[in-house]
Amino acid sequence: GWGCAYRSLQTLASWLVLNNYMTASVPTIPEIQKTLVKLDDKPASFVGSSKWIGATEVCYVLDDLCGVSCRILHVPFGRDVLGHARELFEYFASGAAAPVMIGGGVLAYTLLGVRFDARSGEARDRAL
Repeated sequence: GWGCAYRSLQTLASWLVLNNYMTASVPTIPEIQKTLVKLDDKPASFVGSSKWIGATEVCYVLDDLCGVSCRILHVPFGRDVLGHARELFEYFASGAAAPVMIGGGVLAYTLLGVRFDARSGEARDRAL
């Protein structure tokens, strides 16, 4: 099957379309793969394969197809994501904050928000 980073990318692109940040349609998996080949990130044999992509490739495609620049925050283990809860909370609280793709190893998910208590430091995430 397809890797979850493809679905995360499509979720991010869908949010951009729904919030009028882009007029193009949400890219299909073949369009994503062709974009990565066009950008010389992957060989031509990548198109039509079931090979996974990661956060870096998601950024390449969002930049090329959607005109959106990305920031990669390196978090080595999933359990460490909430160590960045304050930063993520501030990002989501800033207003028109798109969902966040969290990826590493063989897993990816889409973060929709963070609940953060500044007094206690307790945090919880909301993810797809």
